[in-house]
Amino acid sequence: MKVVSQILLMLFLNLMPIALPAFELGKINVRGQVELPWQYTPERANTFFNPNGVIINNQQHSSLPALRFTPKFSQGSVALQGDFWLQSLITSTKTEETFFFQKSTFNWNINDQFTVSGGIDLQHWGSGYIWNPSNPFQDREINFVDRVISYKRNGNFFASLDWSGRNGWSTSLYFVNHRPREKLYGINVEHQNAFALKLNKQFDNSDVSLTYALLEDTNFIGGSYSASIGNQLELHGEFSLRDKRRSVLPRSIVANGQDSFFILQANKHIDWRAQFLIGGQYTTNNQINMIFEYLYNGEAYSEKEYDHLVQGSNQSRLQLDGLFAAPSAGFLGESNSLLGSMKRHYLFFRVADGQLIDKLEGRAFVRFGIQDSSVITGGLLSYPIKNGLNLMLGGQYYGKMAGSETAAIPFQFVLYSGLTLLF
Repeated sequence: MKVVSQILLMLFLNLMPIALPAFELGKINVRGQVELPWQYTPERANTFFNPNGVIINNQQHSSLPALRFTPKFSQGSVALQGDFWLQSLITSTKTEETFFFQKSTFNWNINDQFTVSGGIDLQHWGSGYIWNPSNPFQDREINFVDRVISYKRNGNFFASLDWSGRNGWSTSLYFVNHRPREKLYGINVEHQNAFALKLNKQFDNSDVSLTYALLEDTNFIGGSYSASIGNQLELHGEFSLRDKRRSVLPRSIVANGQDSFFILQANKHIDWRAQFLIGGQYTTNNQINMIFEYLYNGEAYSEKEYDHLVQGSNQSRLQLDGLFAAPSAGFLGESNSLLGSMKRHYLFFRVADGQLIDKLEGRAFVRFGIQDSSVITGGLLSYPIKNGLNLMLGGQYYGKMAGSETAAIPFQFVLYSGLTLLF
């Protein structure tokens, strides 16, 4: 399959000297994107959940060349859209191709008030930047979008009916077949059917939404708001409540009547949990944009639960060469997948300057964990070589404060660079 990666490289090199517009195939408008990124991720050889690097096999150097097509077709009241990625993972030991079916939708405007939609898509709801508590179909990772490599995944099958009324009122009814992607829900989560009803109200300088969703046997209530104050300040917030907690928790399993080992198991009993986010953004007269947010995640670990996870890790590391080596390695491996967003209180700040130096764009962020002083910080520089062609350089650093979740992440930092061509 290395041929696919070579085709992407040749295509990119051939297109670099020119800026291509979107092209037409009959009545189909096609836009696209080519990415040629490189990533360097040095490992932390001995972390709390990855002793001596035996659990997580980290590839320090990798490349993820990718080709994207986003076709659109419209005829009268009907519109069709697609969003498809072909990506190749290239490391020193393997080359692997993956096709991502992010979007394939139809929209039928029955009249001025009603629209029917369906197909495959990602459900992006909410006004927050770092996270969207009001979205019942949350993504798997915290939304740091300042990076060279685009985030890709397969979309969810859905069907919806949208109504737009007078005075800014609108309502949407959804059916979605999705797989919950919150890290705290574990790594082997199955697809589930969900129904959601969303009510929206648009005012002159603000908007409000309220959502009810039935996620199989879980009731979800969420809401969001956004308000502009003058021309430079925007305030926003989101909240949600779920009546069942799905977070995986450490559990000790007794075997042979006396020996035990740890697993992570979902907790499904009735237990109302809240999430909320408050924040805002300010844009200066020089067009420097600043975002500040606070996130509370009630589905994350309490200090007692985290201490139990640490206890399970201590025992599992001692059992890696014994009778329970397999479940112990599994427990440590899944614990690594939780790192980065397992605590309850976070602060986030981001600043972006579209004209840092001439045409050079710069963005930087920091996320601080209030409970354990964990830190994730990073930035991105982007320079337009010519229309549609950008050179990008960025990275993220994971703080080493003793006892923090970021100190246990099995790599120290990420550096990435790449060329991106839009056409």
